[in-house]
Amino acid sequence: MNEHHTPPSAADRDRPAKISVLIPAYNACATLEACLLSLTHQRLRRPFSFEVLVVDDGSDDGTGTMVDSFTSRLDLRYAYEPRTPASGRARARNIGLAMATGSLVVTLDADQVVGPDFLAHHLRAHGAATDLLVVGRRCQLGEGKFDLARLAHGFSLDALPEVVRGDEREPVFAALSCQLTHMRTAWHYLWTCNASVRPERLAASGGFDERFRGWGLEDAELGYRLVRDGVRMRYSARAAVYHEHRSPVSASMYREWRENLGHFAHKHPDPAVRLQEMFAPAIDPAAPAAEAWVDTAVRFEHAARALESAPHPAPHH
Repeated sequence: MNEHHTPPSAADRDRPAKISVLIPAYNACATLEACLLSLTHQRLRRPFSFEVLVVDDGSDDGTGTMVDSFTSRLDLRYAYEPRTPASGRARARNIGLAMATGSLVVTLDADQVVGPDFLAHHLRAHGAATDLLVVGRRCQLGEGKFDLARLAHGFSLDALPEVVRGDEREPVFAALSCQLTHMRTAWHYLWTCNASVRPERLAASGGFDERFRGWGLEDAELGYRLVRDGVRMRYSARAAVYHEHRSPVSASMYREWRENLGHFAHKHPDPAVRLQEMFAPAIDPAAPAAEAWVDTAVRFEHAARALESAPHPAPHH
């Protein structure tokens, strides 16, 4: 019996036919295995396909051996980069971008799991557009381990720790009565644990800035450049990831965030960039209890709008 395939529609022919999934990893063998297992269950109609690019940032926990076990189940390439002072998520993602052959790039982190229609939802959100940056929902998981045996047979929420929180950005959208597309500070909410964009847009923007080291803001700064260059941002609640339980921000992470904010503000002398300083009390583990992060995010947006509407001084002659 000949298998019958429905020919692609005109709209499908305009969409990216291949997706490149970029995953940086550093000593995250167990969670990366869960992530890769979830990717083996993706449902994409022909002519669409995907490749997975894992960039190992100097792991010594057996990540390479584990990734090798997936080469028969995924179109997968693995790059190992020795750990150096220049190592970091920005550099790892640039290495992955240079390896990509797809016409849509989806960025993931190694500590999350995705449902079977995750890539299809990213693809659908872009449609035939070439100027979109799509960010997807991030659901936070409670403490516990992934059930790898169950995930090997198919995606199930029962194989994951309990979902304890939805995406923190959604209450911000609700409080502002708008979506990400209409926010002056939309670029701040590019979280590359779940985002997609055309590779030519990434290349035109210069890719990730590898001078960002440690934790925080390398993705927001990329978002800033993409938006400045005319890319439109869109939020997709359906393109969801399930994120491993996170420990609170540590003192060292906070120091890295502050250093990265200084680099960000020096590189882009836009007052709206400096306004991110407002988040410091909510992030600093040594600070007394401050207002909720959502309330700070709403103030941040209103302050950025005020800057945009303020009259500009007349030029001197």
